Amino acid sequence: MVVWIVFSMFFFTVLTMVWIKGLGVVKRTQPEKAVTFYFIMAAIRFLMSLTVVLLFLLFATRTHEETVIFCVTFCVMYVAMVITSIALKH
Repeated sequence: MVVWIVFSMFFFTVLTMVWIKGLGVVKRTQPEKAVTFYFIMAAIRFLMSLTVVLLFLLFATRTHEETVIFCVTFCVMYVAMVITSIALKH
């Protein structure tokens, strides 16, 4: 399970960097599209996060306790990613 937690940290770091850099590019080139970019990227982040949880549930889970621990940890990291990305760009 530690491998999945480390993967999740890397996953959220990459998603945050893509969101920050992408929003910067959109604001420089087409500022009127910033809101659209934000909503599209929010949907992408959410769907990719659900995909990672689903992959964990299908391939790596052994016990119910392990599943609950991973899902809670993953949700906390998701919230931290959203707060961090918003705080860095607003």
